[in-house]
Amino acid sequence: MSRSSADTAAATALCAARSDLLARALMAGCSSPVEVQSMQLAAGGNSRETWTAEVRIGATARRVVLRCDPDHWIRPVEMQREINGLRLAAQSGVPVPETVVSSQTVELERPYVVTAFVEGTAIARQILREPGFSMAREKFARQCGEILGKLHGSSASRAGWDEYDPIAELEWHLSNTDFPSPVLEGALRWLERHRPAPASPPVPVHRDFRLGNLMVQPEGIAAVLDWETCRLGDPAEDLAWLCTRSWRYGSQMPVGGIGSLHDLLDAYQAAGGMCIERQSLHWWSVYAETRWGLAGMARQRQASAGDRMEQAAIARRACRQELNVLLELKSGGLEA
Repeated sequence: MSRSSADTAAATALCAARSDLLARALMAGCSSPVEVQSMQLAAGGNSRETWTAEVRIGATARRVVLRCDPDHWIRPVEMQREINGLRLAAQSGVPVPETVVSSQTVELERPYVVTAFVEGTAIARQILREPGFSMAREKFARQCGEILGKLHGSSASRAGWDEYDPIAELEWHLSNTDFPSPVLEGALRWLERHRPAPASPPVPVHRDFRLGNLMVQPEGIAAVLDWETCRLGDPAEDLAWLCTRSWRYGSQMPVGGIGSLHDLLDAYQAAGGMCIERQSLHWWSVYAETRWGLAGMARQRQASAGDRMEQAAIARRACRQELNVLLELKSGGLEA
């Protein structure tokens, strides 16, 4: 069998296995017959498989999304975080896909979550450039502020949410890298010396709130995706992560390459978010660039979708992150 034939056979077998998983999850507690009519693996997804499916439940047809770990990298803790994040966000008025069923309610052989399909795009270049998203761009910074204000001010149950030590997390990333980077190691030591007091009390933070994890329609943000990294922490982290150079895609506008910091913070406080000191934003901006740089230098592993090109692209960003870290340290903080 040729390599291409073997790859096709493996992809077909994987699709059949995930179709079976989805059908069994939907059938649990359902009196109507379930038919999975099609399955498609989304591009990207370096850490988790994301499948879009057309299903029929009884006489009703609908589109759903299955999220699960690849066979070689099962992470129940992260999946539980994602499920908990979706639940708290929905209770807090944050736009998220409706959870249909998950391993929290129906246990199968692996952690998973099935959500409703949300129309739109999460592709940054489309959101940033296409004329059809001009209205979404106009309100982007303020809508991000409103969403994060609701999330950070949430009074919903935080059951299953845990705290973390940001410096210890960077040390772990550093220990998992393949080659040294004096710039990133130096940034880590700077972060240790200038570490602000921890948020008291810690609040729910998404920790990867950016273009790429936001489903956007022409009218604006329709859903916040990918809750696998959510924890209890400092609200400035989400704001800084959204504004870092890594997620501006070459634009000079600080908020996702689209909007102004003034609009973001104004809407954030109006939605119940707390007052964020610029010094704290600066620290978390350096942290964000360092964290993404160290993550890009991580030892190679098979991507969830088997996409080696995506892995190469992520690793290639390490040198760019070194430059971003130096620029962030030099700047002394975000500009409006």
